[in-house]
Amino acid sequence: MTEVLITAPCSDEVKRRLREFENSCVFSFGDRKSDIGDAEAVIGEPRTEKIRQAKSLKFIQMTWAGADIYTCDGAFPQGIRLATASGAFGGVISEYVVGAVLCLYRRFPEYIENQRSALWRDAGAERTLEGKTALILGTGDIGSNVAKRLSAFGTKNIGVRRTGAPAQYFEEIHTLSNLDSLLPQADLIIGCLPNTKETGHILDGKKFALMKSDALLINVGRGSLIDTPALTRALEERRIAGAVLDVLEKEPLAADSPLWSMPNVLITPHISGRGFGHDPATERKIWDICLENLRRYISGEEIINEIDFVRGY
Repeated sequence: MTEVLITAPCSDEVKRRLREFENSCVFSFGDRKSDIGDAEAVIGEPRTEKIRQAKSLKFIQMTWAGADIYTCDGAFPQGIRLATASGAFGGVISEYVVGAVLCLYRRFPEYIENQRSALWRDAGAERTLEGKTALILGTGDIGSNVAKRLSAFGTKNIGVRRTGAPAQYFEEIHTLSNLDSLLPQADLIIGCLPNTKETGHILDGKKFALMKSDALLINVGRGSLIDTPALTRALEERRIAGAVLDVLEKEPLAADSPLWSMPNVLITPHISGRGFGHDPATERKIWDICLENLRRYISGEEIINEIDFVRGY
């Protein structure tokens, strides 16, 4: 029997689903701070120090899409396999992106302020998505779902990925080496990349200088993609039109950050892809991947979304 520790939130429905493993697994439950003990597999995100103390651990199935909490500091023990729940979040995050863009394009924040003051007042010129060029950094589950939904509004989608291989819902695909020539074309720049050595601060002061003055930046990848002080300056100087930030370099964002008070910035607390306690459909997708990978691990089959520690994702 394989001992499995579950540190992720586990509903009664999920516990019922665990019965299919009753002949192969023994389950225990805890949280991120729990000792792993003799468990061979973990579903969740245990703390690195607990992983290093584990005696029999061979496999961790995360419930998140990003693995940078383990891959970026070099402290993750060798020999332990790691997989993410990538594939569960593309739909819900892409809805967030479309909703946020429309919110700013149609000037909803200003109308909300008007409503609070009982003002029947036109906020002025608006923008539409039709005909806009969306530069999507990352064409995986999240990026491809963003492109799919934007296509319905008539956008031209340009993707940036590690290789130049074609991808569905994109008119063009490029590598990061072409970024400088792509930024001046983009009305929307959408960050969907993981945190790796190659993606840190790929959007810095030089890159903001290449963007259109009416460009809108949206980041739902990792906060490390953006040089925050450079973004702040670009927004203050109106070098770009605005930003939607669900992820930041340091979370939570400091209370004295100028970003909080900028009328052209929408900030949310890393919630675009939340499943547990937020969206039952996404939560079910997370558990579908986790339990399928547990089955694969036990039967010796290929693991879905297994992390390549050389690439970092």
